[in-house]
Amino acid sequence: MRTEQDIINRKEANQKYYKLEENKQQKRNYMKTYRTRDYVKAKSHEYYIVNKMHWGEITKSKKKNWGGMRQENEDIKRFHEEWARKNGYRDNDLLHATNTERLVKDAKK
Repeated sequence: MRTEQDIINRKEANQKYYKLEENKQQKRNYMKTYRTRDYVKAKSHEYYIVNKMHWGEITKSKKKNWGGMRQENEDIKRFHEEWARKNGYRDNDLLHATNTERLVKDAKK
């Protein structure tokens, strides 16, 4: 019976094998024949049917310019900076010294 470690080792060995240039074409050929199998075609078609509606929603949202780069609210930035200053996160002059003290103190525990 195979253990989980055996499976991981086999997976790593396969990845190393197929990273070599001379073995990449062998994998391409195998995948080409694999995709022509009937049960694989049926599975991919079923996946397509199930997700087609979802893909349509994605293209609709792109047309309406929904999504895209997230723009941060200026109020959030301002509140965060206030909070950071109050809690000592913006004291860069003392930050290195306080971190060193904390690390030494934790190491002594």
